[in-house]
Amino acid sequence: MSDHSTSTDATARNDVDADTIIDTFPRVSLTPDSEYIETIELPAEPADTTPTVEVLRSELADPYPYDLFSHQADALNALETGDNVAVTTSTSSGKTHIYGLQIARNLLDAGVLNPDGTRATEQNDASTALCVYPMKALTKDQQEALDDLYEQLGLDIRVEIYDGDVTDGRRAIREQADVILTNFAGLNIYLEHHDKWSRFYSALDLIAIDESHTYTGLEGIHVAWILRRMQRVADYWGGNPQYILTSATIGNPRDHSEELINAPVTVIDDDGSPHGPRDVILWNPPPRDKTQDPTPEEESFDINIDDGTDSEGEDEGEEFVAERVPASVEAPKVFNHLTSRDIRTLLFCESRKLTELSIQRADEHRQTNPREYDRSTTVGREAYNAGLGRRTRHSREHQFKTGVLTGLATTSALELGIDIGSLDATVLMGYPGQRQSFWQRIGRAGREASRSLAVLVGDHRTLDQYILTHPEYLLENDVEDAVVDTSNNSVFATHVLAAADEIALDESDIGMFADEDRLRAAVKMWREAGFVDGYLDAAVHYAGPSRPQTRVNLYGTTGTDYRLQLADDVDRDKWGLPDDLDLEPIEQNRAYRDYHEGAVRLQNGQQFEVVNMDEDRPQPIIELKPVDCEYYTRTRNKVNVLDAESEESREVNGFTLHFGRGTVLVHHHSYDQLYIANSDPKQQAIPTETPPILMDTQLCWVEVPEDVETALTHKYQDYGIETGVDPENTGSAHLGYIAGLHAAEHATIQTAPLELRVDKNDLGGLATLVMDTHYAHPNYDDITDSIGDSFEAATHALEQRTQQLTGRTASGWFIYDGVDGGLGFARAIYENFEVLAERARDQLRDCNCGQPNGCPACTFDENCGNDNKPLLRASAIDVLNQLLGDDTRDDLAEHLPDDKHGGDRRPVIFYS
Repeated sequence: MSDHSTSTDATARNDVDADTIIDTFPRVSLTPDSEYIETIELPAEPADTTPTVEVLRSELADPYPYDLFSHQADALNALETGDNVAVTTSTSSGKTHIYGLQIARNLLDAGVLNPDGTRATEQNDASTALCVYPMKALTKDQQEALDDLYEQLGLDIRVEIYDGDVTDGRRAIREQADVILTNFAGLNIYLEHHDKWSRFYSALDLIAIDESHTYTGLEGIHVAWILRRMQRVADYWGGNPQYILTSATIGNPRDHSEELINAPVTVIDDDGSPHGPRDVILWNPPPRDKTQDPTPEEESFDINIDDGTDSEGEDEGEEFVAERVPASVEAPKVFNHLTSRDIRTLLFCESRKLTELSIQRADEHRQTNPREYDRSTTVGREAYNAGLGRRTRHSREHQFKTGVLTGLATTSALELGIDIGSLDATVLMGYPGQRQSFWQRIGRAGREASRSLAVLVGDHRTLDQYILTHPEYLLENDVEDAVVDTSNNSVFATHVLAAADEIALDESDIGMFADEDRLRAAVKMWREAGFVDGYLDAAVHYAGPSRPQTRVNLYGTTGTDYRLQLADDVDRDKWGLPDDLDLEPIEQNRAYRDYHEGAVRLQNGQQFEVVNMDEDRPQPIIELKPVDCEYYTRTRNKVNVLDAESEESREVNGFTLHFGRGTVLVHHHSYDQLYIANSDPKQQAIPTETPPILMDTQLCWVEVPEDVETALTHKYQDYGIETGVDPENTGSAHLGYIAGLHAAEHATIQTAPLELRVDKNDLGGLATLVMDTHYAHPNYDDITDSIGDSFEAATHALEQRTQQLTGRTASGWFIYDGVDGGLGFARAIYENFEVLAERARDQLRDCNCGQPNGCPACTFDENCGNDNKPLLRASAIDVLNQLLGDDTRDDLAEHLPDDKHGGDRRPVIFYS
């Protein structure tokens, strides 16, 4: 909701405190003091308000029924002085009203409206506004919110949606609307026909970008260029828009916003909205022994394993957890417990399939615990996801608003503020990846002074276990940074073509659109390719195939995109599918990773199996058929880094950090089928039959000092099967050390989302004993020039180069952006490496799995190309402690050998 009112639908309860919920949960061993439960009590925050009359003219202040929150007042004052504004505050803090009121103020100032709110003119040529949203459902809600606001204020303001769902009356919207609501995928296309929008762009004085924190990584890069293109169009027609960006709390709102809009912003981040007291329960499911019972009781068990760390002072037989009950099994029980007590609850799930399974599992939990729950009554609970028809979704939204339903099991579709009325509690099936998303989800519950409850049910994976063992992390003031790096040349070049098609490029675009060298280089490339004519000194006109805007793929970087379509023999009516799936094309790396033949993917809430990949055509085609199966697929890959070149470097406690570019060779060679219910394997190592691919991308890497390597090689030289490898592969004295580098690489990648708004699947890594082998060398040809598309040839070339290198080479690990051209994440990791290293070290050190090689909660990575072998926690902890300076070189002195280089020449070993 975007106003200050307390919802009148379905009165909120006040008995949702954590102790009551825990005490009454049907498990004998679970108490408020249980080792699997942590409770955070957050106090209520009163509103900080400013009298509306101090900020707004009387025509708006008088009918406006509330005082303004302080952040609303600050934002409106900044807009009044002409600033661009980024507002980063909590969910339901009234951000929509900020730009809604500014639009009204602009229309009154421009004389489009009379002081009494009636229209002074039917034709608005003086003041228009564009609002851009990440989801169509959110766009519809925001139209209703703005309409409600203007009805309250007695203003005749025309708010219209213009997107792919609008087929009738488009011309009337362009020519008559005061406010147009759309999305960036649509805006990218509409810019081509800006002459039809001349009235709108000539009067454009406000652009609102809602949920701007969602534009990060690849999509953020594209959005930044679409906004630059739109600014060119507005300039051409005489518009002069201010920008207002509304965002959840992120760590770098100014840098992120300024990179998106290419202009300075004033940040408003002091939240004046109120909220009631909130209990946050961090709920770690109990351990289970999968070898004994697939659904065991929740007792713990003791096994004593020597992981190579100093155990002095610890109790013998210290408890460890090899695996826990999946959150997908545990969270529906919590959801049932809350909804059965008439507590209005949202359960956030990872997929459409899990929303439906969760309703079933909640019902089963209710039926199998008759003492706690009255089975004679029913509880209104339903699944809610994008796979449902629009009518069904709207019906369930209405039923939840009016109290007919007590619970919805939803995907992230309800994270961004779609109006479903008030609720009391949220349950999260696993940590959503970022604190921003965590707070946004739990912020859906609670209104004004009412008490609310949030339950995070953790999974047995690195991020979740880090949060559950370091609950203070959630309360830290620093939030993850949103990364937008416009240096990706593949994306830039595509938008140069679109911009030239919209308005001829010339020297006035230097600095305003892109810097001179970069723009001239792109124009030269496209001119030589026959796509543009002319020079910047005069004018550069587009001369290629029509509609270059269709080359822009918000989720890809290259021109060779793969189109997703239904197989010819699919019965659309049977599956309730539209004629057009409306799926974005995907780039080659993602196609090979996620859409090889046999892959099962979730699209718009429906499972699809890839039945054919046809690359023998100008635009490759991937054919899908809908399925309803009990498993999903996960692809295995092999990785190598070739010809890396450092652009920046810095020293940290004797370690050398680098940022640069290089070529990454990736082979998505096979895949596994895993059961949705518990991620257990159904079938493994099925060949994909796809060839390797090359990516020119950004990298960050670490070189370990020679004395640290030498000492740790000797300290762990007797480690073999403890690293997870088979006995026949334990012959190298360097195994324990490289297993530590491999574990450190995994841990730094897996904890990256703790500091950045990044999906760890957008990152990859490589640990190696011979860093120099992977570097570009002036005395040797680029390996990429000679290997073709053979992974084995690349490995052989690297081995040959190693024999040619003289002197001692460094060891360490690479982290790279998994998209051609790079995303900016590797640079952000380079700049924040010490913080990430500390997070990684803490998780490796504090995990109680008891396994020398670790577990999914500390070292295992589902994308590991070496099947999570070899890994060694203790070795990784030592490496990271040395990098962080928490251990000194004196701590390693006893492990240094007498001979300078530590014995035998290192073998050529690298692990992805």
